Amino acid sequence: MIFMSGKKIKFLFGLACALSLLVSCVAGQPVRQARKSCVECHADIAAGYKQGIVHKPVQEDNCEACHLHHGMIGGVYLRQNPPEQCFGCHGQQAEESKKKSVHRPVADGRCVSCHEVHNSANAGLLKSPGAELCFTCHDRKQFARANVHAPVKEGCSGCHVNHGADENFLLKQNADSLCLSCHQNDQAAFLKSHREYAVQGKCVQCHSPHSSDGPHLLKAVMHKPVLDGDCAACHLAGAAGKLQLKGDANAGCVTCHKDAGKMISQHKPYAQGSCLQCHAPHASEYKAMLAVAPEKVCVGCHPGGEKSEIKSSHDPFAKGQCLSCHTGHRAPRASLLVLDAAQLCYTCHEKKMYSVGTVTHPPAAAGKCLDCHKSHESGERNLLVKSEKVLCLSCHQKSAGEMGSFSLHTPFANGECSRCHASHQGERKNLLKESPAGGRLCLSCHKTLEKQGENMALHAPFAKKDCESCHSPHAGNYIYNMKENPGRQCLGCHGETEKKINAATVVHAPVKDLNCGACHLAHGSVHQKNLSRKQPALCLGCHQEVAKYWQDGVAHDPATKECTTCHDPHAAMQKGIVKEKGGLLCARCHNLTETRFIAVHQNIRPGNDSCLKCHDPHGGPAKGLLFPVSHKPFAEGQCRPCHPGEDRK
Repeated sequence: MIFMSGKKIKFLFGLACALSLLVSCVAGQPVRQARKSCVECHADIAAGYKQGIVHKPVQEDNCEACHLHHGMIGGVYLRQNPPEQCFGCHGQQAEESKKKSVHRPVADGRCVSCHEVHNSANAGLLKSPGAELCFTCHDRKQFARANVHAPVKEGCSGCHVNHGADENFLLKQNADSLCLSCHQNDQAAFLKSHREYAVQGKCVQCHSPHSSDGPHLLKAVMHKPVLDGDCAACHLAGAAGKLQLKGDANAGCVTCHKDAGKMISQHKPYAQGSCLQCHAPHASEYKAMLAVAPEKVCVGCHPGGEKSEIKSSHDPFAKGQCLSCHTGHRAPRASLLVLDAAQLCYTCHEKKMYSVGTVTHPPAAAGKCLDCHKSHESGERNLLVKSEKVLCLSCHQKSAGEMGSFSLHTPFANGECSRCHASHQGERKNLLKESPAGGRLCLSCHKTLEKQGENMALHAPFAKKDCESCHSPHAGNYIYNMKENPGRQCLGCHGETEKKINAATVVHAPVKDLNCGACHLAHGSVHQKNLSRKQPALCLGCHQEVAKYWQDGVAHDPATKECTTCHDPHAAMQKGIVKEKGGLLCARCHNLTETRFIAVHQNIRPGNDSCLKCHDPHGGPAKGLLFPVSHKPFAEGQCRPCHPGEDRK
């Protein structure tokens, strides 16, 4: 079943009308047809709903009393969302929903949590018969103890209404009148069991209304004078035989329960003598004769924070087990604690897990749990008094200073100290959760890096998994938390390269900028020397002009294979970072004295420094790699007009 808002219903209705008009217009003229009822199309479904107790609209085949006629739009849509849909016919229940005491499902508009919508085997379209339905929410144990109140055996409806009432607990009439409607207080048996006193009311102060393990439905814990029938201990007979208290009710408590004197801390009601603020006067279902359940008695005065602001709660506090940590009346310690804070925490939290490790966090070692944790609930996880970031940095000032660094390790930046460090104790220096040796700590998060390393040649420090040789664990003033300038960091190990650079006259621009990462990968690569790309693709990333003739022209073969055949990648003594000067470099591959070489050059042997005056070392528009613009005599092969004496056979 689908619930829809009024706006959506109107939209779908309008859409259906528009589609209907469109169909009739396409046909050429309006066509009127009788609209089929739901039952005509869904006869099999309708028949299934006719068993047992049937909802009146279903019985009358009036599906549209509750549902929209979907037409061309599929789906089962209610005309209104419950409870408004139900209240349209059930006006009495609508009025009951406004009364003093309202059944929770009714108050929440959850009619279908108790009722079937079409048919049921039970009266009132209930989902389960009698009290069985009630026990889907209410704990059956409280209604099935040794002695059960007779009306309970017959069902809840003997005393309670289903939807809403003017009396508390959905009672049909006030509790006293309800009890006395069955139990005649002038009968001999009644008078005998009540010490010849015709009790006028407040029956549930002593008796459980549903069931009890004691006789006469008496509650589990009885005040001794009540149990002994000694009403005169607290009361005296007044006018018309009615019992009256001997003075102030609270003051009467201390006649038996002697005050043993003040202590460091006293519960305010106890100090003020307001015993009945917490305790029942006659009987109770709870230990120490508490007036309400232990998990509720304290929160009446000490409510928790707004749930939307709470991220963590101490388990005893969340369960209302306040007396597991506090005494109810007085204590020799602050906050009515049953033990000193350090001892108290370790009654539940095993001490050896928090404060006796090889390395122990000082607050844990000193038992100062409350320096870091709140005792009841917190807006931070793990009951922390502040965010983990603020809390840790309030003591670790050096780390706090690192927060202003250029590059921050992500867990450190987010204040997630516990990602790497144990909070209480550990076996390693700095309370590290894992040893940094072998990269175990770092690679517990950086799993991708480790996996990438399986298929490539690794940079030596990364191969050794010695992360801290290059990176700081918290922060650094250089990218990736590097301990110093990345280039300077590299040269710290590659000393020979540094010497070469310092001695050279021409330095490759990235090297000059100490930007080793422009060409190399820090951890490893599938290419030689940890290069980020294979040559010449790597070099062409910056030197695109080198390949201008490679597509539509002729490329110099060494240039397309390995730039370092001719160039030093870091520094050299020659312009262009070439390994040797001018023709000496060319002569490594080209024999300058070979007959064919001299013939190609018009029987003129070029000088050692003249190759690059005519040839592009990387490629050219045609074979020979000559520059595209030539002096006319040179282009015609006429060298002697300018060089008459240059015959160098």
